[in-house]
Amino acid sequence: MHIKNRLNKLRSSGLNLLLILFPMCVFGQHYPHDVPEHDFIDYDYNFIEFFEDSSNFQLFYSKLDTLLFEGRNKLNIVHIGGSHIQADMWSDRVRQRLYNFIPNNNGGRGLLFPFRLAKTNNPYYYKVEYNGEWKGFRNSVLKHHSEFGVTGITAKTTDSLSSLKISFRGDNYPDYDFNTIKILHNQKNESYCIELISDTNALRITNDSIGYTEFILSSYQKTFEIAITKMDSIEKEFALYGVTLENQDPGICYHSIGVNGASVPSYLRCELFTKHLELIKPDLVIFSVGINDAYDTQFTASNYEKNYDTLIQYFQTVSPNTALLFTTNNDSYFKRKYPNKKAEEVRTVMKNLATKYGGGVWDMYGLMGGLGSVRTWEKAGLAKKDKIHFTKAGYETVGDLLFEAIIKSYNDFLDNNR
Repeated sequence: MHIKNRLNKLRSSGLNLLLILFPMCVFGQHYPHDVPEHDFIDYDYNFIEFFEDSSNFQLFYSKLDTLLFEGRNKLNIVHIGGSHIQADMWSDRVRQRLYNFIPNNNGGRGLLFPFRLAKTNNPYYYKVEYNGEWKGFRNSVLKHHSEFGVTGITAKTTDSLSSLKISFRGDNYPDYDFNTIKILHNQKNESYCIELISDTNALRITNDSIGYTEFILSSYQKTFEIAITKMDSIEKEFALYGVTLENQDPGICYHSIGVNGASVPSYLRCELFTKHLELIKPDLVIFSVGINDAYDTQFTASNYEKNYDTLIQYFQTVSPNTALLFTTNNDSYFKRKYPNKKAEEVRTVMKNLATKYGGGVWDMYGLMGGLGSVRTWEKAGLAKKDKIHFTKAGYETVGDLLFEAIIKSYNDFLDNNR
């Protein structure tokens, strides 16, 4: 049953959800949010393609159905990639669309990293302030030798006293309010004490087996600040692997994992990946790792698929029934001069993986227009001159299209389960 028909049925049964679900009720060619029309975008590709078993997606959509129409369930979505995701314009666009799908659907901001702490670009909508000397390590840089967690990036300090503050900003963003904070750090961190300056009444819980300190706040907040104090010299450094900002409300929590330059092997370097992933247990994983793999001169489709097999096992070890969505590479150029034909090999591998693991494929490469199409996107102001990355408007367009494809697929689920 189509979303619109579900609303009519609920309304006729005496549940007046018109005002609550109003954003969902305006359907045109694109729904529930209009996507800018461009004649160079092949909208026929804007769907999720399934090949054999899609039972895990049926489970995900069933949970989404319960959330939307009964107000129950907490859904965790993980979107993993490289620089496309570190910038968090594409992923945050999808996050905003899902959070605004119906009011009060915000399950918290989820996993993030204070990238400024590691001397790399930070998403605009959350501000990072800190004191102390910190050194950053990325899983995509082979000469960076460090233990990595699920975020693929680590920041370390040896200072006796340091601090970190994160606050959300921007009027156009949802309220990412939270009442639970988890600070992911080195295990059995006995030499450093973490204190929550912004809420001295918060309950503090330490987990040494995974390696995090949790704060349960006395009220919902939109900012937090911690102080990190060195208590003795047993441990030489404090290592930060990430932060989760969550709440206990029903809703969607959309976690983004992205590191500039990251390939699939980059994430296979992360020793603590599955340990940290236990804190999320994703219901849906969106895989957007591949643009950097395809730029490697030693790239082979067989190795790429083999590496992806291992990365998928990381997720399935923690969440065996998680739905897997593969997004193909965007069209791009090598050194701004030569169309990268490896995008087509990446697409083939992702279809193989979707067939093997019962996942779906969203073909961004075909949607863009195929080989060489990024030049047209650049002329339209949607792609940057490097012919790899998108502009803000481009990322927002891609995010709107992916969101639309997910909702179309969900509608198909409703139609098939009348």
